[in-house]
Amino acid sequence: MFALVSFLIALTFSHREASYSKEALKDEVTGLPGLPDDYEAKIFSGYMNTHNGSVFYMFLEAQESPETAPLIWWTNGGPGCSGFNGLLEENGPFRPNKDGNLDLNPHAWNKKANMVFVEQPVGVGFSVPSVGVNYTDHGAALDNHAFLSNFFDRFPDLKLRPFYLSSESYGGHYLPTLAQQLLLQPIPNTSFGGFLVGNPLTYLPFRDYGQYFTAWGHQLLPKPLWDDIMNNNCLTFSKNLKQNSKQKIYSRKWRGHPRKNNEICDTLIGQADQIMSPLDPYALDFPVCNTANRAGRQERFFLAKALHKVKKNQGFKGYFPPKYEPCEDSYTEKYMTRPDVQVAIHAIKNKISVRDWSVCSNVVGSKYSDHDVMAPMMPIYSFLVSHPAKIKMMIYSGDDDSVCATAGTQEFLWSMGWDYDTDKYWQEWKTDDNLSGFVTTFKNGFMFKTVHGAGHMVPSTRPAQALNLLHTFLFGNE
Repeated sequence: MFALVSFLIALTFSHREASYSKEALKDEVTGLPGLPDDYEAKIFSGYMNTHNGSVFYMFLEAQESPETAPLIWWTNGGPGCSGFNGLLEENGPFRPNKDGNLDLNPHAWNKKANMVFVEQPVGVGFSVPSVGVNYTDHGAALDNHAFLSNFFDRFPDLKLRPFYLSSESYGGHYLPTLAQQLLLQPIPNTSFGGFLVGNPLTYLPFRDYGQYFTAWGHQLLPKPLWDDIMNNNCLTFSKNLKQNSKQKIYSRKWRGHPRKNNEICDTLIGQADQIMSPLDPYALDFPVCNTANRAGRQERFFLAKALHKVKKNQGFKGYFPPKYEPCEDSYTEKYMTRPDVQVAIHAIKNKISVRDWSVCSNVVGSKYSDHDVMAPMMPIYSFLVSHPAKIKMMIYSGDDDSVCATAGTQEFLWSMGWDYDTDKYWQEWKTDDNLSGFVTTFKNGFMFKTVHGAGHMVPSTRPAQALNLLHTFLFGNE
């Protein structure tokens, strides 16, 4: 009898559905156009107030055990690009096709995790800004903190499980600054577990070095040109370490790069850019602009514009190809500008008030702080690894990307001076018994994983490996 009762109790809890508040149920999406009938996980979408306006979001229940699954908050980079880029082109459960329907993604990140995708900063996508927003990393962190606090109020059941942050590209600024804010101002009754970020922008001198070193490593540049670049100190940098609140402070100084070499370096880097121009710098070994490589083109374009703007203002004219353009065709934008889709996801109330939508916002991108784009993230990471909360942190890096290259990320990581054990240094990790890359876990718990053959957008260029590394991060080796 006892065994029967135990079985019935276990059966009841195994089929228990996640519970939602009345406010959350107002945001439930009940008829997403083009969604296959066999997709059963719940979807919610709507607006959430923040300090500087309202952020548009889509919350997707985990396809397995949503009542106990952890939560992942996802944003894309830019700066100024929508998290729906990731949702509809990278790691979400469905993707628009040329017929206007949605194809299911077998490597969706919400297989075992609840996921909320956001359009931030305010002004991106359907998100609505207040008047006179000052676009900075700190402002984004405060708004995203407010979003999460209000999100947990609307979805209180999610407070009972750990939550994590994830992003890529300019997420290398968004995530550590938001993580810092969450540790300085914890959201009551929640469990912040940490973050994982792909191919992040951490510090511009490291990024610059990484781009051209990767081109050289792929043997895309002739040795005489590479020697000239190095001999003229066009990519070298120095690191000034000062003690300030026990944090390492890095200053942007170019060792051996006097003013008289600017013209020479502009010419040399321009020659390298010209040689690489037929290739996609974000995925060097992938075909340029075909359907398999289409994902994330707008976001990459916006990072390119931000970097070019900073370089131009600094007097480094040749450091990024200004004519890098996204593909013209975008199934995502066509889908998101459909009136029936906008009504279904609660972006608008009726089909008469249809809104424009684009993957990235020119206004946000152009107004974003140059100072913050240039800012080093090392002091923030020093704060995070030394914080008693001991959150989990991982950088994963597609080694086919040259713009936020693995080589640049390694310059960042090894400059931090973190200790490691030899048995956790540069170890193989595999997916389906095939080598996926190499992993190093530092003594402070920080993890670095390379993803072999992946470009800037790892979930779209190596989807199986991306899902594997996510599950390992969340649940350990399984």
